[in-house]
Amino acid sequence: MRNTIIITILLFVAVIGASIYYFSDLNKEKTEPVKPLTFLPKETFLITAFRNDATTDNIFKDFEIFEAIMGKEQFEQMQSFKNKLLRHSAIQPHVAEAEMYVSFHPEDGKQQALFTIPTVQRIKKEQLQSLLESLDKSFPVTLQDTLQQQIFRFDYGSKDSSLYVAYHRDIFFAAYSKNLLLKTIDDKAPKIDKKSIQYFAENNSRNSPLSVYFVHNQVPEIAKLLMRKKYGKVISLFDSLGGQSAWNLNFKNDALILSGESQTEHRDNYIELFGHQTKTTQSLHPYFPANTASYLSFSLSDKAQFHKNLWSLLEKREELKQIQAQLTEIKNSKNLSYDTDFLPLFSNEFAVVEQTNQTELAFITLKDSATFLNQAEKFATRIADSIYRFDHSNLLYALYGDPLKSFTRPYFTQVNNILIVANSQNLIQQYQRDWNRTNLLVGSLGFKNAERIQGNEANVTYFVRTQAAANIIANTLKTDFSQTFRDKENFGYQDFYGWSMQISGNDGNFLSSIYGIYKSKHALGTTPEWTYEFTNRPITQPWVFEHSDTSQFILIQEQDHTIHGIHPSGHRMWSTVFSGRVVGQIQQLKDRSIILVTDRNRLYRFDTNGKPLSGFSVGLPAEPSFSPTIATIDNEELIFIPAGQRLLAYTMDGESAENWVNKNLDGKILFDIKVLDNKVFVGTENGHFYQFSSRGELLKEENIAGRFKNPIHVAANEVIHTVDTANNLLSIPFGGQPSKRQLIDGSNKALTSFGQINSHQQPQLIILDEKRLAVFGLTDSTEMFAFTFTQDVDDRPQFFRDSQGTSLMGVASRTNNLIYIFDERGGVYDGFPIEAMPLFYYGKIDYNSADYLLCVRRDKKLYAFKK
Repeated sequence: MRNTIIITILLFVAVIGASIYYFSDLNKEKTEPVKPLTFLPKETFLITAFRNDATTDNIFKDFEIFEAIMGKEQFEQMQSFKNKLLRHSAIQPHVAEAEMYVSFHPEDGKQQALFTIPTVQRIKKEQLQSLLESLDKSFPVTLQDTLQQQIFRFDYGSKDSSLYVAYHRDIFFAAYSKNLLLKTIDDKAPKIDKKSIQYFAENNSRNSPLSVYFVHNQVPEIAKLLMRKKYGKVISLFDSLGGQSAWNLNFKNDALILSGESQTEHRDNYIELFGHQTKTTQSLHPYFPANTASYLSFSLSDKAQFHKNLWSLLEKREELKQIQAQLTEIKNSKNLSYDTDFLPLFSNEFAVVEQTNQTELAFITLKDSATFLNQAEKFATRIADSIYRFDHSNLLYALYGDPLKSFTRPYFTQVNNILIVANSQNLIQQYQRDWNRTNLLVGSLGFKNAERIQGNEANVTYFVRTQAAANIIANTLKTDFSQTFRDKENFGYQDFYGWSMQISGNDGNFLSSIYGIYKSKHALGTTPEWTYEFTNRPITQPWVFEHSDTSQFILIQEQDHTIHGIHPSGHRMWSTVFSGRVVGQIQQLKDRSIILVTDRNRLYRFDTNGKPLSGFSVGLPAEPSFSPTIATIDNEELIFIPAGQRLLAYTMDGESAENWVNKNLDGKILFDIKVLDNKVFVGTENGHFYQFSSRGELLKEENIAGRFKNPIHVAANEVIHTVDTANNLLSIPFGGQPSKRQLIDGSNKALTSFGQINSHQQPQLIILDEKRLAVFGLTDSTEMFAFTFTQDVDDRPQFFRDSQGTSLMGVASRTNNLIYIFDERGGVYDGFPIEAMPLFYYGKIDYNSADYLLCVRRDKKLYAFKK
């Protein structure tokens, strides 16, 4: 797939014109003529169309993508021309609401832009010079007479700053190249084909801020302009299609999205084989390795039709006879029929992945993995454990055509129902290591965002990751273009995570879309409102508490055990070293005092300025194992502390509660202690469940066979719910018959929690089993929603409320440092996942604030991102 990155550059070029004026019109009819396009030279790479309507300027004012593509200097220059010339009161009446075009053309190894602006009011020749000279005096205007055509030159002093303007057939044409301008107004010069112009007119949506037109025949010329040497596999699939595409812009501030239709000339081209397919789900990308630089993925809705058309294409290429002779030889020698034995083994998807080292892997879906292995010995030889090699060449080319032609006699292995193919055994072995380590493309944050935007419904998808393919791109481009690509100061190409193109069959033509996934400065998790730097690594999540009647504040602990009180603006309020690390959750009482316990056997109660209350801190007789529970028992507020096998209780003055001394239990206490209706409930890891009275008397005890490592929940009817290590949900009524229901057939590593994530009265049961999240209703055990992560999750979920009071659930994946927020329907909140450590908070950070994400990254800072 080497030298395929020209597609990316083509996408970059596609939107440069839109950044110049920011115009659109939402009300005009589709039938408006496109006469100005008839003047454009035949060598037109790309055309952008938009409308001169100042009311839509605000739509794009924060659209960073345009500046990233165009470059800061040229962007500012074009903005100046727009404001001082095009919006000048003298010229405005003639061009207001006019359909405008910016097109791109080759000239002397560079590309030149041409601006085409038809006037809505004709300007008389004798008025033209005085009108143009009346514009902003910071642009000196000089008149030249060339080929009996008046050419006006606008200058503003810097090198290469002259803009040449001609008024021809009631249209303003402007360019930085005088030669391009003269070619445009020369009626004898070859022009764009009328058929293409008509197609553009029919597919120009006035409901889009920007339309893009592209003539397919220009693909080889664009490649010649931009690339050092002959292009490779991807472009060769498209370079002889013929026809044209028309795309319209869908606005999104962190992505460029162009969608529309493509018409081809039905030549003998491989891509044409997909014109009569219909889009289907593409499911191979979860198998691609993490070092994927780009990939081509194909899916078929009608496999039989595809193979019929493919073999017809091979026949026209005069390659079919050779392939058929080879297949006949295989049938005679191996008793393997291509039609009845080999072809049915394979399913409807295949893909080619280019890795960062420019090696390739192919992926093919199988109908049935067991059947494939049974047949494999007829056409392949086992090389090593689970690795085979085809005995004959070109079998994959006969199956799927051009993308797999380079895999002549490859090696392969099998993962689930997927065949992984490579031209060397080492590549197969390296892939096996990547798969076993879950070192995959889908584990990256950028790809998750790209997948969310582009979707997986298509017949052909081409995707390139900018950073992973950066060296390939830079080495492929000619020097000037390579320097532009690497220029992070003036351009923003490195801020695009990736580019993709998707096409789907449409009755012989195509529906097509282009996506550029941008790392927007305004996207959640990109530009913080503030950061707070620590000396050591933070070791707890941030908590938000009330500080006074008018403000709240943030608490967090770092590795040297210092707890910091932080203002919602990010400023330090106070910091105090505590003895030991906070165990479990920090909690706030009604009087705003704060209570916590540490692993150095200490109980703390302090005010919002970090000052300890009288009687605190308190030394504990055992190390706390989870958060304290603060509850009112017989009108007395007590602090219950789980400490391994001991249940501790203290008064609000820090004294040991008289009735709760020496409460030793059989087994380590499971998480926190529950209090309901003046009764105390405790569960232990070896299946002992206790109910105590308000005076510390043991009322009831249930012993359940099995091991337990998850929290308990006490329902209103005093029934304890918990999950054992065999993933059984147990409901334990004291004195009654316990019930057992297995909710998942998972591993003994599953983590469960009880949390309120919707409006139901009962909390929900959340199970995290390695990569899978499942949420169940507690009473009926109905699965409410599920989600599969790309890496194992080792932390229980957190629960938050946003500024609207909506219940949310947060989940962190330590393996790839991604955090997720889920709403009550199981949807991932917009903007997530975000790259951060699993120490975070989501919600308000002050009484009237917006929602914030507070999170920690590897640089010893607390980040505050405003939603």
